[in-house]
Amino acid sequence: MTAAGVFAERGFHGASMRDIAARLGVRQAAIYYYFPSKTAILEAICRTGITAFVERLGAIYAASLPVEEKVRRAIRAHLEPMLEQRFYVHAFLFQRRDLPKSLRRPLDAQAHAYEALWRALIEEGQRGGVIAATIDAQLATLAILGMCNTVARWSRAAAEFGLDRVADEFTRLVARGLFGAPAPPRRARATRAARRS
Repeated sequence: MTAAGVFAERGFHGASMRDIAARLGVRQAAIYYYFPSKTAILEAICRTGITAFVERLGAIYAASLPVEEKVRRAIRAHLEPMLEQRFYVHAFLFQRRDLPKSLRRPLDAQAHAYEALWRALIEEGQRGGVIAATIDAQLATLAILGMCNTVARWSRAAAEFGLDRVADEFTRLVARGLFGAPAPPRRARATRAARRS
């Protein structure tokens, strides 16, 4: 967690093993005992973060719950580490690109697996008739994750709002788009407006 905080503050290239050791209050040699380089530290942080995301969403997807509840829990599960382990998530989202391709490739594969779970969840709702069939499941997935991932860039505001409030508001925004009645075509709205005038 300490190393993740240093990376978030200074960036991967701006941080050093000395910085991490100083923050921990230990000698550099103590860190090298566990990690041969800061690249290894970043890879471990990213792996821990994405593995937890995939496992949590996988459990939610497999649960015998209505799709609406699964989406609610999935949004909360995605947001929780953003608020409580924010530096881990920040490292994965914004610094894994600094890793060599050989280390980044399996992390990217896990990120794609996570997106696939979200897409499957939306498609489940479409099959059940609670999510509009006209919605593009891939675009909806990217929109939800994009909205949620912005929280990793928030500063104090996230903690001030609290997990419950952020999760509830985001769920409400998503649910109105996924489960609400679609807006009438623009021409129909204009016709109704003309009748009222």
